[in-house]
Amino acid sequence: IMELTKYFILSVFLSFAFAEIKIGYVDSNEIMSNFEEVRQVQVDLEKEQRRLESELNHLVAQLDSLQQDYERQRLLMSESRRQAKENEIINMKKSAEEFQLKKFGPEGEIYKKQSELLKPVLTKIDAAIQKVGSDQQYDFILDAMSGALLYALDSHNLTEDVMAELSKATGSTTE
Repeated sequence: IMELTKYFILSVFLSFAFAEIKIGYVDSNEIMSNFEEVRQVQVDLEKEQRRLESELNHLVAQLDSLQQDYERQRLLMSESRRQAKENEIINMKKSAEEFQLKKFGPEGEIYKKQSELLKPVLTKIDAAIQKVGSDQQYDFILDAMSGALLYALDSHNLTEDVMAELSKATGSTTE
């Protein structure tokens, strides 16, 4: 019973301590799944991806054809002709790999296009979150999926206090 009483007192204390802070959350996955503008971006991206994949498939088909021709005619070719065809195959492989990396790699065209198309949509989503937070007087709004802080009252920003404490603790000045 003593343990139960401690938990009850602790929960009552915490209720009072946090009573004035209003915290909300959003499910970013649900927003991204259900917001029509996001769906349109996905459709546009899929079209672009299919177009680029078609180009890549064309390059791969050309390479396959070149390799098959080489294999069929290899024994009939002179050494210099064989070497030229091998170099052509090597160069075409490099071109296909470079195309794939340039279009689909981490810094590729498809990811740049995604960022370009999503940026205005994400700006609208952020504006809506900021408006809801302000209008409904939330102190904080979190993203339920990532735990990221999406909205906070400036009065809860402790950056300047931490910078001042760092200056005191280290004796250095911060800007």
